[in-house]
Amino acid sequence: MMALATSLLWASSVSAEDQPARQEPSREDTEVSPEEKAETLPGEGLDTQTEPSQRGGLSNIALVNRSEENVITQASDAFGTSVGDETIGLYSGGNVRGFSAFAAQNVRIEGLYFDNQGPLSDAVRAGSTIQVGISALGYPFPAPTGIVDFSLRRSADKPVVSARTGFGDFFAPFATVDAALPLTGNLDLNVGAGMEEFVYPDGADFWFVRYGGVMRWRPAEGVELTGFFSRYDYFDEETIPVIFTAGAFLPKRIARNQFFGQDWADWAGHSQNFGGMAKVTSGAWRIGLGLFSSRFTIDQFGANFFANTQADGSADRQVLLGADQVSQSYSGELLVERDFIEGPRRHRLLASARFRRVDDDLGGFAFRGLGPGMIGVADPVAEPGVTFGALTRDQIRQETGALGYEMKWQGLGEINLGVQKTGYRKEVRAPGLAPTANEDSPILWNASAAITAIEGLAIYAATTRGLEESGTAPAFATNANLTLPALRTRQVEGGVRWTLAKDMKLIAGLFDVRRPYFELDSDNTFRVLGDVKHQGAEISLTAKPVPGLNLVAGAVLMRPRVTGEAVDLGRLGERPLGRVGTTLDLRLDYQPPAFDALSVDLGINYTGGRAARIDNTLFIPERAIVDLGARYRFKMGRTPAVLRVQVANLTNVFGWNVTGGGGFQFIASRRINMSLSADF
Repeated sequence: MMALATSLLWASSVSAEDQPARQEPSREDTEVSPEEKAETLPGEGLDTQTEPSQRGGLSNIALVNRSEENVITQASDAFGTSVGDETIGLYSGGNVRGFSAFAAQNVRIEGLYFDNQGPLSDAVRAGSTIQVGISALGYPFPAPTGIVDFSLRRSADKPVVSARTGFGDFFAPFATVDAALPLTGNLDLNVGAGMEEFVYPDGADFWFVRYGGVMRWRPAEGVELTGFFSRYDYFDEETIPVIFTAGAFLPKRIARNQFFGQDWADWAGHSQNFGGMAKVTSGAWRIGLGLFSSRFTIDQFGANFFANTQADGSADRQVLLGADQVSQSYSGELLVERDFIEGPRRHRLLASARFRRVDDDLGGFAFRGLGPGMIGVADPVAEPGVTFGALTRDQIRQETGALGYEMKWQGLGEINLGVQKTGYRKEVRAPGLAPTANEDSPILWNASAAITAIEGLAIYAATTRGLEESGTAPAFATNANLTLPALRTRQVEGGVRWTLAKDMKLIAGLFDVRRPYFELDSDNTFRVLGDVKHQGAEISLTAKPVPGLNLVAGAVLMRPRVTGEAVDLGRLGERPLGRVGTTLDLRLDYQPPAFDALSVDLGINYTGGRAARIDNTLFIPERAIVDLGARYRFKMGRTPAVLRVQVANLTNVFGWNVTGGGGFQFIASRRINMSLSADF
């Protein structure tokens, strides 16, 4: 789950390859930074293709009633599903087979291309799925690092007002109101607003407000027009300090839930997204058009660091300050599809035109040393006076044209082919330096095939080539926040999907993903140091073994490796920094048939060891996190309501996460979340 939303710490706490999108903070937290697919198997029938008006917005995620949200019962596999503010699965947008779909800009809104600079608010976002492996089979123009597809909220036949209140991690309060309003027979409106405190594992906290709305108009049969506006504002955000040790050892264990940074080194800003979509179905033709704007600002920036940390916890305190950081993009896609039916075969032709325009104003930071200190010990000092430097302007311009062909053969299988021609240009204008630019215009392609001649069993294979963004350099690098160049990536995969029974589905696959490897060099510059390949197996099992019991289980067994001159010379180890080789995730939800007002849920997430230094002289040990929760459904008069309680990290496991460049932050301690939802 992406729950801890190191979301707003994207620049200062994670490697560019691991960065999640700057997500709205969530009250859920697990060790994996994990984000509906059609239930039918490829080739099972001529109606297996998800329509453009439904893709990414399937009804089992885009619920109207907030009290009915349950991510375990609504997940169709274990790879990554988000419903409301809860997320489960092996993967998330920031971690798909060890890479970041968000950093690569492999994001869609209901199937249409979206350049995501800042997160969509829960006021408009119903949920999301990770399109990877066989779930991406038949998905137009897949990407090597997977695709995150967001669903926007929808309305039903009757108006519903959903109110939620409670407290999240470490008793941080929140309150939200969402309304799903059918205004006329063909015009719907969803609006929402909320305010929440968010508390980080070390006691740092901040407040944010979120608000937005979605309007859908169906002026004629087969036509749907959608417009949305989403925003959240965050302010006075203290940030978790990053600890860098002086050698190949982990920081000493320190007390959690006690902030030990400088409270004036905080963040403030906003995330804003808006746009519109038009989807038309007329006979064998389907047309989708989306135009979007995404903006993320950091009006005030502050990051705390403890450098040269010794085994006893003594360290040099440092802070990085900045202001007026802005990332703004405009993007969109026109997708046209045409079907031809020939006996048992359905042929589909696809044509797509995409664009994005990105303008980033970043940098100008001021770095200050604050003297010696101890990790875990609060020692406030006066805020130093600083003068910020001029900002660096990054501009990205990219246009992509694509053609695709798909053929489904009833009772036999399907093939899917695609080719893309993209033009990419990035220009960087740094203060006092001549502008620099890099361009690329590759031809990219994808091919996949599935055999479904045996009822209930699909065997598939696929390969994909991509040109993907690699995020930004972390805040502690000499090129902090610099937008990194686009990289060519490639993936080969294959596997099976087996429906063992009506309510039991097994997916198993092998994958090989490769791309250039970014990390800090000896001069503290974040750059390509070699190539990285992630080879492994992934397994998903969803089942309802007995009445009332839903099971979602998954495993990733991966062998991440770095190759290149730096490894051959001994400057880098073979294990890439922070990559987890083994991940196991189990989710159970049980609703006793004799007492269906109550359900209990259990989550167990195991992660294997990971390299904590680029030379592989230090590893973070394996760990398992257990979450336990319950829902109680009742009525307040005629109003359905749900009381939700969850204990996260039940056994209070202590552990460290490694950030880009080899810094450390500890994981969250045991905590209780509680909410009350009612649908009026």
